[in-house]
Amino acid sequence: MGFLWEVGSGWVYFFWFVVFALQMLVAEINRRWVWTAFAMWTVGGVLVTPYVIVHGVPMVGWFPFGKFVIMIATATMTAFLLAWGKRNPVRAHRYAIWLGIALWIGLAVNIMEANIRDITIFFQADSYLSCAADPRCLQGIDAGRPVSMIAGLPETRGIAAPQFSDAWYRAVAAAFAQKGIGIDPATGFRTIGGYWNLLSAAAGLLNIITITGLGKIFVSSPNKAKVRGLIWADMVWPWVIAYDLWNHAFLYNSLADYTWYCTLALLLACTVPAFTWAKGQWIWFRCFTLMFWIAANNILPGLLVRPSIMTNYATMNPTANIVCSWIAFLFNLWLFGYWLRRIVRFRRNPLTNCLFLDLGAVRTIVRQHADDRDKYFLTDMVAPTPAELGFEPDSPVPPRDGYVGWMPWWKKDRRWPKARVPLSADRKLAEKGIVSDPQWDV
Repeated sequence: MGFLWEVGSGWVYFFWFVVFALQMLVAEINRRWVWTAFAMWTVGGVLVTPYVIVHGVPMVGWFPFGKFVIMIATATMTAFLLAWGKRNPVRAHRYAIWLGIALWIGLAVNIMEANIRDITIFFQADSYLSCAADPRCLQGIDAGRPVSMIAGLPETRGIAAPQFSDAWYRAVAAAFAQKGIGIDPATGFRTIGGYWNLLSAAAGLLNIITITGLGKIFVSSPNKAKVRGLIWADMVWPWVIAYDLWNHAFLYNSLADYTWYCTLALLLACTVPAFTWAKGQWIWFRCFTLMFWIAANNILPGLLVRPSIMTNYATMNPTANIVCSWIAFLFNLWLFGYWLRRIVRFRRNPLTNCLFLDLGAVRTIVRQHADDRDKYFLTDMVAPTPAELGFEPDSPVPPRDGYVGWMPWWKKDRRWPKARVPLSADRKLAEKGIVSDPQWDV
């Protein structure tokens, strides 16, 4: 018996590696050839929807199906942003804040949805315990699905009564009651609620607050990286680790038996690329690995949702929930303090600007993916120059044909008073009659 999960058979480790590798592979294919993202998830997602409604919804319910639909829209939007940004670099930089807001909405809604679920579990903990200890409730869970969600659970081990008989359900209910484990009648998932749900919900809220750099998202500069990607330079290790810890805590609190795949494999499948060969592109891998997993659960629920040889069961030890939730909360609380200190110290707007420009991780991302036009774009609203931040620009002055950092609500040029790309470099902005001080134009 492990701490978070049981020590499963060799199959669960084999399947874990397969799921982990497939998620990264598909997301990488979608990144290299963007048209495959539209083919697989936009067209393919729409075509497979009737099948999911007929075969998937009766087993997993409408909530996972709703998530499937949302992710089709999110994956389509993310792929469109990359494809559009490659073909329209000037407009992509002009409207970078809107790109960031669109991605922020997707992230924030996803996190808040999880927070609501965490709080719901806290308030319904007693009803979950009551259901698990009631043979009739367990029978009702199985009766509403084409396959059993109860058979195969650890609480059914060693029961001698004929499977699915009244005596069998009574024995299973007694085992649940003895262990103090609940079950969600709507999903059939084992769940134990407690104050740890509130801790992880608080961590999720802090994680939303500390999202930064919305106005400086860009597509890799031409001829810089072998594979051009959607670069969110400020989304580096402080926030990514905080997100991973929160997401694991939330899912362990709500879908404990599935976290072997949907947190350990799924989170690593987007974090590993973002820390190695696809730096600055966590948002892309998070979107498409999550799309893969949610699609697989809706299309193959008989294999991935009901108890099977793929399932590596959680220990359902409240201590594990407590530890995961406290770690997530404390790290996100630290991140919030770090975020606040940097705002005050550097006087930077964390939404329109990058907050972590002087971190080594950002420096590496910029060197790999940005040319001079993007290096000066990233720094035109802050005091330090690209050279002072270690970005190694080719020229000590901005290019005249560079990109103009802009916020739609500005009536005059509010970039930092230093050498900068002239407003005339973006014809549309120049035509607006924006007031700009020409002494800073290169």
